[in-house]
Amino acid sequence: MLLRATLAQNVGTGSAFGGLGVSVLALQDRYHASLGSAAMALSLTVLTMTALGPLIAGLIARWGLRRVMSAGALTSLIGYAVLAFAPSMPVALAACGLLIGPGAALFAVLPPAVLAGAWYPHARGRVMGIAYLPILATVIPLLGVNIIQNYGLTVFFLSIAALHLLLLPLMLGVAEPTTEGLDEQEPVAESASALRAPKIVIMGGALFWLIVLGDGILNGTAIAGAAHMLPIVEGYGVSLETGAVLLFVAGLSSILGSLLAGYASDRVGAAKTLGLAGIGFAAAWMIMGLTGWLPALTVSAFLIGLCGASVFPPISALAVQLYGVEALPKVLGLFGVMTLPFTFAMSPAAGWLHDAFGGFESVFVAIVTACLIAAATFFGISWHLARKAETDPDMPVTFLSSARSA
Repeated sequence: MLLRATLAQNVGTGSAFGGLGVSVLALQDRYHASLGSAAMALSLTVLTMTALGPLIAGLIARWGLRRVMSAGALTSLIGYAVLAFAPSMPVALAACGLLIGPGAALFAVLPPAVLAGAWYPHARGRVMGIAYLPILATVIPLLGVNIIQNYGLTVFFLSIAALHLLLLPLMLGVAEPTTEGLDEQEPVAESASALRAPKIVIMGGALFWLIVLGDGILNGTAIAGAAHMLPIVEGYGVSLETGAVLLFVAGLSSILGSLLAGYASDRVGAAKTLGLAGIGFAAAWMIMGLTGWLPALTVSAFLIGLCGASVFPPISALAVQLYGVEALPKVLGLFGVMTLPFTFAMSPAAGWLHDAFGGFESVFVAIVTACLIAAATFFGISWHLARKAETDPDMPVTFLSSARSA
């Protein structure tokens, strides 16, 4: 089941971020569109992937993981087939927003976390790191540039549709969590229930909105990096083939980031891990804005991949730490919806800033500033949790140990 969760996440989000990210320039050329409009393909996909988050938990409870994930894989498959033959940009954007994004939401965003976490409740941080290894997000950009240049955009999107077709039998074989696995989660949920006092509403606390701010910035930055890395390096005179290698570097480092983030969340605290990701993002975009020297761009690509994959595992761990394991699907769904202004707008806004000012200079300043704000926010949350743990010795053991390590 962990393998199925890993493959589902890779095909769904890897195709979206790797496939739609690497095809921005090709979409711009095919439809003679602006950079901001071409970047909307990925943004609309992410919009619907996250907007459906609160509904996914209810669908899983009603229909089960097997049916939900299988339906999602089939929906995304149809979406990429439509995208391959889309006659205009509006049709292409509709395929992204109405088919690819909703399909990915059903099988690649929250369901892998539920599937993997339920089967390995006592190693949730490490399991999240494994399930969200961005393997295909590493491979697809490198292969995608070659396929697009030699065979065209239609063949590229049909190849992604074929990946979903191969995944479908595995989704039909998903097994619901065992009773024993669910029973193992109950002590954790019970220990967290003291923290989640009945009078406390999830969205009513300041911590929730601070996490939304930081999480939104970090995820929006990751999406902007996937969509704009090729246009940025092309502006420095770097070939698309070399740009694809940089995306490959980002993908490789994201695998490392996913593993390290799960480990760091268990060892030093989820909030501090997210703060370090914000610092890494700021450094990457600052370097990329200062020079087009290839070694420096390689370092930036490495940091962007490392930090981009270091967001979801600690966000999941932080949600469990604050609200309990039973509330995880609901909290992650709320995070997804409330961060939509960032995840949807940052990538096209970067394109529009580029179009308005004739370069990426203003984009670099805006993103570096936003990432520093996110880093400060999560370091502040880490300090708050550690201070609260020290002053309240009656807090639940699971929360206390995490807060002290933070």
